[in-house]
Amino acid sequence: MDDIPKKVRRHDIDWLRVILFALLIPFHVGIGVYWGAYDFVEPEHEFEGERNREALDGDVGEEATNVYSFAGDGFISYILTWMHEWRLAALFMISGMGTAFAFKRRTWKLFLKERSKRLLIPMFVGIWTVTPLTWMIILKYFPSGLLEGILAFLGFGIVMTLAMAIPLVSRYLSLGHLWFIWSLFQYSLFLLPIFYVVRNYPEGKIARLLKTTFRMPFKLGPLLVLPVILSISDVILKPIMGEAIGFGYEWFWYLLIFFFGYLFIIDKERYFHFIDNSRIQITVATMISTLAFIWIKSEETKSGIPYIGGGWAGEEYKQLGIEYHTNMTLISCFITSFHAWFWCLFVFTWGAKYLNRPSKNLTYLNQGVYPFYIIHQPIVYVILLVLLGSGYSNLVILILGTAVVTFGCWIFFEIMKRHWITRAMYGIKELPIKNEIMTESVPAVEEK
Repeated sequence: MDDIPKKVRRHDIDWLRVILFALLIPFHVGIGVYWGAYDFVEPEHEFEGERNREALDGDVGEEATNVYSFAGDGFISYILTWMHEWRLAALFMISGMGTAFAFKRRTWKLFLKERSKRLLIPMFVGIWTVTPLTWMIILKYFPSGLLEGILAFLGFGIVMTLAMAIPLVSRYLSLGHLWFIWSLFQYSLFLLPIFYVVRNYPEGKIARLLKTTFRMPFKLGPLLVLPVILSISDVILKPIMGEAIGFGYEWFWYLLIFFFGYLFIIDKERYFHFIDNSRIQITVATMISTLAFIWIKSEETKSGIPYIGGGWAGEEYKQLGIEYHTNMTLISCFITSFHAWFWCLFVFTWGAKYLNRPSKNLTYLNQGVYPFYIIHQPIVYVILLVLLGSGYSNLVILILGTAVVTFGCWIFFEIMKRHWITRAMYGIKELPIKNEIMTESVPAVEEK
């Protein structure tokens, strides 16, 4: 066994993890307010997204649009679309980084044990509590009584628990927002053989190959090769699979992003040198890719072809002459991948400059990330049920809803953190013993 590496803490990644998860609340409130993503919360409310979807449906059919790849006709709608395209990617990359650090100091058995504790327990707790509650809220708007609601609650928990035994089967069911946890566990499990080989044979062929990323001339590895690989994944899968909130083509795309985060940390000295010394190049590339993204989004809006969301090889688009790819769809695969990739690098490089410093509040905020994530969605639904019928403007509902949901999540966290059982149920990590040296880690989602 190699000598235990020196323990280090990257506070910038801690802060980015907290910030990126904090953005989840205004995002989910926003898509409910501006896009009508949850049509059951207020059927009479008029949404920007709904108006544009109706226009597109007249051209290419009802199944052609996807609310998560849609931008309405307002500035905030475009901000939500932009945020959705890279925020989750950055979180998956942070998770891959944390996995690389965690596996260095653990046997594969201990690694799997900890992954199961940090991911599967909260996921199953969510399956049996939080997610069924959201469906009971939804069922309020369908012809069902109390008995049907109870049966739906129990049936959902049983079906989803059994479904977890088969990878990707939940693509056809509904994990709700808990899909993120399940994907992280699958990625950790499927890539475990690579983790094992690289850790035990650091000078072997596989390890040397993976470490070439930051050893290519002109920084071509992180600036060109990796986003091209992401783009090729889109070229192959995006036409036929479409976007399905973490499944479809996204499942494979996020797997690559997670793996690239792992690659960064197995050669971390070169990675941090790259991040600290490529700030201008990354910023320029990010601005260029953003302009390209705005252009491809405008083309999507005009044509009704889901260049961003994918699935254009479906039957509903054959009337437009699309079989698998056109020049525009090929271009869109590269634009969307490069746009997401460079925004990830952008937040990492500027985060390294301004956020790599400790704070007495950071440990507390890190503890709250997981319970906030698990409980926020049903609170969003309840708040929107009240506010969307209030007559307030969309902007007021967005601001007020975000504040109330955040407060509700904080109350939940404060209650759950006070007993070891509820801490385990909702993934709240125990605080380190005073004066204990911090474990070398870039904390990832699954390590909360």
